[in-house]
Amino acid sequence: MRYFSKVIFLLLLSGFTYSGELHPVTDVVKIKVVTEDSFPLQYFESGKLSGFATTLVEQVLDAANISYHIEVLPWARAYRVALYEPNVLIYSIAKTSKRADKFKWVGEIKALDYYLYGAIDSSVNPQTTLEELKQYRIGVIRDSAVYQYLHGHDFKNLTTVVQGKQNLLLFQQNRIDLLPANKLTFQAICKKKALNCQSLKALYKLDMPAIKLYMALSQLSDDALVEKVRAGYRQVMKQ
Repeated sequence: MRYFSKVIFLLLLSGFTYSGELHPVTDVVKIKVVTEDSFPLQYFESGKLSGFATTLVEQVLDAANISYHIEVLPWARAYRVALYEPNVLIYSIAKTSKRADKFKWVGEIKALDYYLYGAIDSSVNPQTTLEELKQYRIGVIRDSAVYQYLHGHDFKNLTTVVQGKQNLLLFQQNRIDLLPANKLTFQAICKKKALNCQSLKALYKLDMPAIKLYMALSQLSDDALVEKVRAGYRQVMKQ
């Protein structure tokens, strides 16, 4: 009896916990998926997260037989979660040289070109130099690929926002001069939100490669999980 009591005491000191009978434990992997509300890639419609990027992610994870739940967050927060937490999938994220080694990339969703939009009578044009653009007030989503590109080229006059649609409001209030957008989402947002975007036009194509949007797993994700998701992606792409 004394021996048994001594063993229990030592186990308690070591942090061991016991509840009922001992059985082999099989953990069902449930990953966290993070994204932002960005029409038409991923967005809420009738209380449900929709968009072709969301559909693709769901198809891939279903094909990989992985349980998941999706959290819609401001982009900067979603980005930080995917940077520092294990087994997190993020979409739609641009694969840039700065991010290449920060994530475990699964597969491409779509490639987009980005333009700076501004007033139709703006003096900004395709011949404007990058240095000349620095005098203008530009609205950007914090930690977005465009933000990182402009910040990396020493742009100081940046106004950071949580969501891209906030830039439209800032422009209407004359608080910014330019805002980055790709033509697909810009036109779709104007139509979806019934916004009057007639006073804006694409003025300048940013000198960066077509941004390829991906789904990616956090660098701290288990390699076996990564390969399973990649296999799911390949399976969906073959269909």
